[in-house]
Amino acid sequence: MNKFVIFDWGGVVESHEDNLKDLKQARIRMIKKYNDTLSDIKSLDEEILNKWVNKTTNNISIGATNCESDIKDWVYLIQKNMNIDVPFEEFKRTYEKEFESVPYYKNVVEYVHSLKKKCNIAILSNLMAFDKVRINKQYNLSKFDKVYLSFEIGMRKPNKEIYEYVQNDLEINPQDILFIDDDEDNIMAAQACGWNTCQVFGYELDKIKQAVDNFLK
Repeated sequence: MNKFVIFDWGGVVESHEDNLKDLKQARIRMIKKYNDTLSDIKSLDEEILNKWVNKTTNNISIGATNCESDIKDWVYLIQKNMNIDVPFEEFKRTYEKEFESVPYYKNVVEYVHSLKKKCNIAILSNLMAFDKVRINKQYNLSKFDKVYLSFEIGMRKPNKEIYEYVQNDLEINPQDILFIDDDEDNIMAAQACGWNTCQVFGYELDKIKQAVDNFLK
């Protein structure tokens, strides 16, 4: 079994439907938990989303760093933007609890795990350190042959370097990789590296199955 099917997470397993509605609501709930001056007025919800950042004060992407000082700096910046003051560990626990409520496609997970009998399976996903608990609960990382998480390897899709890193680590030819992702930019970058691809959302399980079947023929 020299072939690898590589799966994204967000949008493919975790639901990112309706313009990321559930992710946005998790952010809003989390901030309102600590800032009781915010109400349910829609404009204030939008203000929370607009002030939520994914970079540190030094402009480092929070999805491309596993450095504790960077993560703490990001938490500091979020709290500063939202006018809240919460101990770091409490902020982390609340983040994990609120985002755990985001729905995911259990039938996709079951299908992905079933492929172990036919080929190698891997994950290539952009996420930050706080997301690892959640992705492990949904995906069960131990079942995968390879796991590539952006914050752990210091690179994010769709940068070319991350695809080259994965391919070099797998030590296989690009034509022996099928990459499944919901984002067009990520797909196009993988295609530029010679990978087989399937742009799809988790609610399109039949499309995922067809792509994998064609790849494994």
